[in-house]
Amino acid sequence: MKVAIFSESYLPYLNGVSISIRILHEELTRRGYEVWIYAPRFKGYHDPYPTVRRFPSFTTPFEPDYPIGWLFAPHLWREFRAQQFDVVHTHTPFFIGMAGASWARRLRIPLVSTYHTLYEEYLHYVPALVPRGAVRRLLRWHLKRYYESVDAVMTPSNIGAEVLRKYGVRKPITPIRNPVLPFPEVSKTEARARLGIPEDVWMLLYVGRMAPEKNVSVLLKAMPHIVRGCANARLWLVGPGPALDELKAQAAAMGLSAWVYFTGPVPRDEVSLYLLAADLFVFPSVTESQGLVLDEAQAAGLPCIVANGGGAPEAVDYGQTGMVVEPTPEAFVEAVLYLTRHPEAREALRQKAIRKRELLSVPAVVDRIVAVYQSAIALRAQGESARVS
Repeated sequence: MKVAIFSESYLPYLNGVSISIRILHEELTRRGYEVWIYAPRFKGYHDPYPTVRRFPSFTTPFEPDYPIGWLFAPHLWREFRAQQFDVVHTHTPFFIGMAGASWARRLRIPLVSTYHTLYEEYLHYVPALVPRGAVRRLLRWHLKRYYESVDAVMTPSNIGAEVLRKYGVRKPITPIRNPVLPFPEVSKTEARARLGIPEDVWMLLYVGRMAPEKNVSVLLKAMPHIVRGCANARLWLVGPGPALDELKAQAAAMGLSAWVYFTGPVPRDEVSLYLLAADLFVFPSVTESQGLVLDEAQAAGLPCIVANGGGAPEAVDYGQTGMVVEPTPEAFVEAVLYLTRHPEAREALRQKAIRKRELLSVPAVVDRIVAVYQSAIALRAQGESARVS
């Protein structure tokens, strides 16, 4: 099978979408599929794979580290047309995703798309001068139109499917959680030694983008109260983002320098070390469609405390593999202190959570994705036969 993947989010930009595409690309390639990736050009970055194609791109002052591809790329279209792809898989419904969908329709190639992001939760990035209500209506119109034009839709959570149904999308929707990569054979003690984290620290961990929609300030407000109840508690905030400097300034102003550590961006392998080194994973975002990092944290054996909103509660099976709390500092304080004082509850959550290693293994998840590809190919073939008849 020959697959073309289109996405606005791709390496070297790190988020759940780009990581899931990298995993899918590597597993499909391992199985002998030919995979081409179409993404925006990222200044100064050189792709390690020969079948990655880059659209000309531009950036905005709202998020300068996130390039956006131009739709007009005639040289890429000419090359694409000659490749004879079996299926096109888009991962974003804007610009690059629109190009992929248009090209697939023009050549009658089966088209599937993954709806990764609850886009309405990101409208705060729209400039203040633009009417928010009008943007919301336009967004909903576009998303319905886009996902109605594909042969099959995948979402990483049931909440994503519910949102699309609310918009009026009637195409087949298959919830498939993103896969989790295997962890290195490293003990908690060894992981802490590599990262320079003392053994006697009670390590709270957040991994993700430092952005307003992630609600990270809730954790900063909770830390003084957590430390009063658990003196050796410390919080590591791992990841880049547009709000990183603002959050650092907030932590400094609150006098949290001794308790809160910002790492900024770290390599993927080092993220695994942080997950293996931690005691608890804390996640205050209410804007996730899935929260891939929550599955990774559970697969690492971490009990999770997540905010009740978006797709995060679904990621912990609504309280079966983690605690679901209100997105307030007080709720996080209460949950963290409860788990620090009840080792039997922590262990019960850990045992259930670690099963994600098997359920969300790369081969198991990619099997489900390939099944959607095959279904879309079969549906398109039936449609073409009917059209010819």
